[in-house]
Amino acid sequence: MAGTRKKRDEASDFWCINCGKKGIPIIRERGRRRKPGHRKALYCTTCRTVINHVETRNEEEAQQFREEFAAGKYAEEAEKSVAYAREHFEERIHPKEGQK
Repeated sequence: MAGTRKKRDEASDFWCINCGKKGIPIIRERGRRRKPGHRKALYCTTCRTVINHVETRNEEEAQQFREEFAAGKYAEEAEKSVAYAREHFEERIHPKEGQK
């Protein structure tokens, strides 16, 4: 019976709190959804570092993030996240010459 199963997976979009750009989406099972505004440390292809991203599940949440980002709500958190990423992840992402 093709097509009788309910859709169990949903895509969540992630928005970088440093640059405000849309990041890499993640597929989650419906039972494992997170609350709106959930933070996740992901690699930002624009900033080129690991930084917190805000999870959104629909266009309304994405628009709310964009408005909050424009108002500067995430500026202080982004500074802390960038500093933490440099301290803990930078060597893994951009190793020095001769290291792996």
